Amino acid sequence: MTKKLPFLFLILFLFQIELTFSQTNTNDLLDNFVTTMSNAGLSKSQTARVRDLIIERNTLIAEDTKLQNELKAKYPFVFHDEETTTKYSNQQFVRALSEIITLPQFKQLFLPQLDARIQLIANDKFNLLKKRYKFTPDQETKLKKLLSETTTNEIVTKEYYNYDDDLSWNNYTEEKIKSSDKERELLKSFGLFYSKNTKTDVLIKKLQEAKIDTERIDLILKALQIEQERQNKREKTWRENEANYVVHFHDDGDVEDKIRMDFRKELCTILKYDEFKTVFLSQMQNRINRDTQKEFQTLKDAYKLTELQYNEIEKLVLEKNTEKAVTEEYYKYSYELYQQKLRAVEYRHEKGIRETIQKFNTPKP
Repeated sequence: MTKKLPFLFLILFLFQIELTFSQTNTNDLLDNFVTTMSNAGLSKSQTARVRDLIIERNTLIAEDTKLQNELKAKYPFVFHDEETTTKYSNQQFVRALSEIITLPQFKQLFLPQLDARIQLIANDKFNLLKKRYKFTPDQETKLKKLLSETTTNEIVTKEYYNYDDDLSWNNYTEEKIKSSDKERELLKSFGLFYSKNTKTDVLIKKLQEAKIDTERIDLILKALQIEQERQNKREKTWRENEANYVVHFHDDGDVEDKIRMDFRKELCTILKYDEFKTVFLSQMQNRINRDTQKEFQTLKDAYKLTELQYNEIEKLVLEKNTEKAVTEEYYKYSYELYQQKLRAVEYRHEKGIRETIQKFNTPKP
């Protein structure tokens, strides 16, 4: 037993050295950060409060670690959510920190920690845009600079409000909107259309194939941007109301469907009916074919005609359903208007189909 004591003392001595070294290292880091805060222009009061906050956070995590070790020494399996506890401590730290320092001060202090992530995201954005557009070397330089700046604002804002998911998302989304506006203006200065995704790429291609002029394509893309901003604002308002009120009331004038229909109305002031048909008809074709086959089969069952006559009737039915679908979608922003237009379309086409069948004059017995 006595022979084991020196070994035990050695273990305790090494543990004490490690603990002392760890505390010394932590103190050095804290002193260095105090200097960083002073250089960043924080007041003495702010610096002292942040220093105390860091010490308090480290103490809480150390106590939690100690508790976990004690539980592990007592039980073969420990029900202890270390990840949640650490996350909670960090969220509380960031919440308290945001009450002490401003967003610009937060950026000065913590940007070096976020820079690698920011550059990775900015590079991903650049590479995505590079796949869609051909840039000159000068344009690439300007675009990289802008993406670095806008991504920095997005990530710093997101982290500053990270203690509250809704608040973080709301402010981050606002920064994303600002970023999109700046990207659009820069690409426009390059003589390019701004497209955030492949869906917009497809739309631009369709508009160009329909011979829509550049000015009107710009107007459509701007209308799309406004629609997205309104949808983001709507979701932001909903999140804020959800967080603040037990009972809250939504503005029916700015619901999702109303925003979408406002865009459709704007689209139809920019595109003429035939242009709209050229751009969007392919999206309606499955519905048109399905309705045509169903209606044609009903007529085929009711009348005995020749093959050529059936072909003529099927063609008329296809024309009817094509105009119905395009008319409905073109005027969809106004229920009363598209119903009125549809009635006129149906009356005209059905009259033509009846007259054609009567001309063939071969009803089944």
